[in-house]
Amino acid sequence: MAASYHVTPRICGKPKQPSNCGSGLGQRLDALLLEETTNLSEKQPVAEANAGIPGPERQQKVAVIGGGISGLRAAAVLQRHGVDVVVLEARDRLGGRIHTSRRADGTALDIDLRAAWMHETSQNNLVKLIRKLGIEYYYDDGLALYYTEQGRAGAQFKAKKICDEFADYLDWYYTKNPTAPDRAVSEFMEDFVSKHELLTEDDRAWAPQVVKEVELWIGTSVSQASAKHLSYFVTERNLYMKGGYDSIVDWTASTLNEVPGVVRLNHFVERVMWNDEGQSTVQFQSQGGHGAIDADAVLVTIPLGALHRDLIAFEPALPASIQTGLKQLSYAALGKVFFEFAEVFWSKDNDQFMYYPSPPQPPEDEAYGSSYSSSNASTPPDNILAYATVTINLWIMTGSKSLCVQIAEPLTQRIEAMEDKKAVYSFFKPLFSLLRTEPYRALPKLVNVETTKWTLDPLAGHGTYSADKVGDEPELLVDALEEHKRSRLQFAGEHCTIAANGCVHGAFATGETAAKNLLEVFEIPYDGGDLVSLE
Repeated sequence: MAASYHVTPRICGKPKQPSNCGSGLGQRLDALLLEETTNLSEKQPVAEANAGIPGPERQQKVAVIGGGISGLRAAAVLQRHGVDVVVLEARDRLGGRIHTSRRADGTALDIDLRAAWMHETSQNNLVKLIRKLGIEYYYDDGLALYYTEQGRAGAQFKAKKICDEFADYLDWYYTKNPTAPDRAVSEFMEDFVSKHELLTEDDRAWAPQVVKEVELWIGTSVSQASAKHLSYFVTERNLYMKGGYDSIVDWTASTLNEVPGVVRLNHFVERVMWNDEGQSTVQFQSQGGHGAIDADAVLVTIPLGALHRDLIAFEPALPASIQTGLKQLSYAALGKVFFEFAEVFWSKDNDQFMYYPSPPQPPEDEAYGSSYSSSNASTPPDNILAYATVTINLWIMTGSKSLCVQIAEPLTQRIEAMEDKKAVYSFFKPLFSLLRTEPYRALPKLVNVETTKWTLDPLAGHGTYSADKVGDEPELLVDALEEHKRSRLQFAGEHCTIAANGCVHGAFATGETAAKNLLEVFEIPYDGGDLVSLE
């Protein structure tokens, strides 16, 4: 990945002065020019003399901080309109949280360690690049299988439909009561099932467990997730990028990479001294030491988590409304663990395998003759069966003998911190035993384990993408950015939108929006966009 995007940094320096500066020839030319101007002024007014003669316009310059998809899109749009752009990326590669891991020696899988799907394909303009770039893809909306600790769930397992009903209720409730206090999804669900008159006791026990499925999309636990702003995936289609998401990054960055010095890798921005009235300065640290770039505007595209941790200092401080908006939006951590086996032991016909942890045991005097779990409720098993997971069948998508298990925080932080691959496999092994199509056979040899490390990565904000937690108000940041749309300090990224937040196409669109804002500031007409523009 890094080799694909390597760009040699441009050596910055002052342009050479014309060779005739300070010479006698230069002085004589200056005198002749002054004489000519004086003669013209005697014949007609200066305004009339210059009428219809356009003066030279200085090219505007924008410093784009971050080489993720939003920063690359913004830079490409600005470049297309004649703006001088420089992209400062702290990593040794482009793409940010889009990272396709490729191994030239073929010893490991080509896997997407973060973005792997195009979501909301009916309104996702990036879908137009699928055929244009010849990208292999797979719609993963086939039949999923559902599991509990007791094995595969049967056709009469209706808890998931209760969760759909719960999501509809949440939408109705907060539409009717927009000022109602926010609550955790888990708390609201418990209240919902307790008051539902038509549920069985089994339904009441399992529905709160099944709603944990949303953790594997929003990246955080239902005990933290906002009920008021819950994103619930029911009807949308999702397209899996079989050929890797880096092809989208390559396409977005293609015109930038054609000009030496536009993209500068290994440039860690430390400070932005911004100015809405004049020139701004971006200070950075690179392999060559500390440096600075002056620009007419600055576009910041680093992750929300990095902004939360003040990875960049701003002088003066950010506007109060933007500061408030950033604080009122949370950040989550969705993890992925890839397991490659010598043989396929799971169903080859299903896209995904959902696992739901068992409900807590009822009190002993109510539990006679029944048990939801073979484990003691007070001491849950120290393995993956204590957590909800979605396991992606990479065999059906890519032909590899591999599974990808998605996990949510706080489990993500724990797993990503584990360095021993054998310990990781031991933790997940009970799940694989459940997924066997032939339960009497031993699990095949494990070939490889690869785990994401986003929670250990400060450049990723120690997480993956924004998530609405209890008390958040995501509209505040979007409103603040709109309020300051004529500022020479712009922001872009998946956290800067309500529609498609947390998604690649959402981040991509915010890059174009921020670029268009700066074009308005520079009074440069927008050309109407290209194949993947929103307009």
